[in-house]
Formats: sequence, structure tokens, C-alpha cells
Amino acid sequence: MSEFLVIHYKPEHDNATDKKPAFQYWAMGGDLHPSITLGHGSLEELKAISRGKKVSVLIDAHYTTVESLNIPSKNRSKQLQAIPYAMEDNLAEDIEETHFAVGKFTSGQADENKVPVIAIKRHLLEHVIDIFNQQQIHLESVTADSVALPATSNQWSVLIDEDSALIKTGNAQAHSCDRENLCVILQALLDTHAENDNNKHEIITPDSITFFYKEGDTEAETMLNEFDIEIKPQCYKNHALEIFVQNLNDVQSLNLLQGEFTPKREGDLWLQPWKAAATIAAVWLVLQLGYSSMQAIQLEEKNLALTKLIEGEFKRAIPGVKKMTNMQKRVERRLDELKSGGSGANTSGFLQILSKVSPALRDNDKIDIKAAIYRNNYIDVDLTAKSLQDIETIKNKLVAIPGIKTVLSTTVEKDKVKGRLRLEAKG
Repeated sequence: MSEFLVIHYKPEHDNATDKKPAFQYWAMGGDLHPSITLGHGSLEELKAISRGKKVSVLIDAHYTTVESLNIPSKNRSKQLQAIPYAMEDNLAEDIEETHFAVGKFTSGQADENKVPVIAIKRHLLEHVIDIFNQQQIHLESVTADSVALPATSNQWSVLIDEDSALIKTGNAQAHSCDRENLCVILQALLDTHAENDNNKHEIITPDSITFFYKEGDTEAETMLNEFDIEIKPQCYKNHALEIFVQNLNDVQSLNLLQGEFTPKREGDLWLQPWKAAATIAAVWLVLQLGYSSMQAIQLEEKNLALTKLIEGEFKRAIPGVKKMTNMQKRVERRLDELKSGGSGANTSGFLQILSKVSPALRDNDKIDIKAAIYRNNYIDVDLTAKSLQDIETIKNKLVAIPGIKTVLSTTVEKDKVKGRLRLEAKG
């Protein structure tokens, strides 16, 4: 249930002395409106008319070039690279100043390598889009008016209006000229096609020509009478748009709004103001994630270093420990043991034993104390000496200390003797 608005644009009227508006003529209709409404007015008036409609602009074919080119590749990017150089000889301006658009393949065409192409001056297309954007009129398509003229290789079409003429010789092959030169140009085209037919080229001479002209144009009625080919006259009442709107599907097949000129949809326009904010938010999120990851790595490194430090202190507090489990509870238990042994009222405590035996251990230079471990009211002293006699001597001194029970165990090696003295408080 779509509605359309087709606008005919003649750029020469922009600066014309007769003040004809370039966008004077328009036609509209829709799926629910089989009849076509034809009108004329200013571009400002079209702003209200265009709301909710698919808007197409048909540019006077004098300002475009439509060709059917033989390009072997079906890859679109390769086609776009080859097209400017294939059309260069047919263009009045440099290819750098020209915009090219590729059309769709025609179903059932004889040569599948033929590609329909339309070209226009870049600054002209920019101008057209700009003036419609100023009126907030969003264009669905822009193409040449000749594209909306029906024609095949067997049946050409000629359309004439008050000052110009169109000659269409195929699905994507059109020529434009002044009204006065129509007969000369048409005869030249027929001669060229006849010559190619004789040389067995693929170009075909038409069986007939459909001739469109305005009703009441007496000069046009007889203009093609001298041609030795079947002429099928058809009249339009007011404007050539009456013919063009009957072929809107062809308009979509060769649309100039491609590449950099592809129209932005309303959804894209609505999202445009938010793109910058979204980009900033995305960058901030990436930076935040990166910073968080860096912090996590630093914390992990600090955690490993602290764990190693704790294990080292744990080994110093409890010598000979093998498993690093439940370190906090084990240290607390060890402190409780030391506290209980340090009570002045408990004669079996660590300090009490140490105070009695330390003079004997200190004054003997023939032994080497390696470790002292306190457990359950006794102290195990690990020591080494050069001979068993040295260890026995220190044991005898400790046995003589009142209130101390002494037990000795020894191990003899090659050049030294290891011993363990267990010192326990009596009573």
C-alpha cells in the first residue's frame, strides 16, 4: 500500500529567462489509487505533498549518459573499476568529475555480459540532493527520464515535448537531442543499426517505433511520416510524466543513488546524534576494562609475593614444618604453648627450664647448638660436637642441675657426633 511521487527535473530551467521552474511538473499515485494525479508547483509546495511517499526524481536525459556496456565480470567492484574507462570516450567531462551507477541485469537478455550503466556530473547530482534535503524531502531514487521510457531492441521509442526529444533503442540505450534535430539523429541511428545488421553484428534494426507526443501538437503528428518503418503514435494529454510513471520499476533498476550517494534511512538519521556518544562510551568501557585487568594482575602479583613472605615467616616460627596449611591456627596454637610455658607460677615452663640450663650450654665451646624446640614442658636441643666425650661432658653438667631431667641420644658420623638433649622440668 505504498504511494509514490515522481518529479521531472530540467536543470536548464534553473537559470532560464522565461522563469520556468525546474521542478514544475510532478505526478503521484499509489497501490490504492490506480489513477495518476499530475500537477505543477514550486519545490516548497512539494514538501507537504511528499510526506509518506516514495519520491523519485527523473532528470532530463540531456544531462545523463545511459549505456549498455560489455563487461565480462559480474563482480560489482570490478565492474565499477572498469566502467569509467569503458565510457570515457562517450563523456564530455573527465571521469574524475563523473558519478557512475550500475543497473540490474535484465532477465532473459541475450548477452549476460551487458551491464546497464548511467553516468552524471557529480556536482549536478550533489546539487539535486542538496536542494531536496533543504526541503526535508528524502529521495528514493534519482535517474534519467529516458530510463522510464519503454523500449526493446525490436521496438524503439521516441518521445518529444515542446523543446527536446528522446530516442530509446533498447533496455539501457538512450539518446537525447533537440526537437529540431530529432529526424536527423533518428535516421543516423537507423542507418548505423542497418549497417551492423548487414555485417552480422548483434545490433538489431527495430521492427517498429512507438512515438509519444503531446495531444494537439500538429507539427509532431507528421514529423516521422517520411521514415520507412512502422510508426505507432501515442499521445499524452499534458506532460511526458504521464508516460514515465507507467514504468517506475525501470526507474528503480538504474538508480543513481549508489555508493557515496546511497540515501540514509530515517532510522539512520535518528541514530546519527547518538553515534558519537556510543563511540565515546565504547572507548571508555574498553579503557575501564583494560585498567581493571591491569589492577587485577598487579594485585595477583602482590598476593603471590605476600604469600611467599608469610610462608617464610611461618617456617621461621615453626622450624621443620612441611605443609603450609592452616598456618594461622598453627601459629596461634604455638603462641598459646609459649604463653603457657612463660608463666612465672609454672616451674615447668620454657623460661624456667631455659634459665637453669643456659649457663651450662653457654660456657661450653666444644659443642655447636643447631636448634632448640619447646614442646609440652620440655626442650629438645639439637647439637653437634667433634667427639662423643664432648657431648657426654655437657650432659653430665646438665644432669647436675637440680629440677632438670636430662635424656641424651647420639649419632656418630665420620668427623662429628650429633646429639639431641631432651631437658624436662622435674616435679
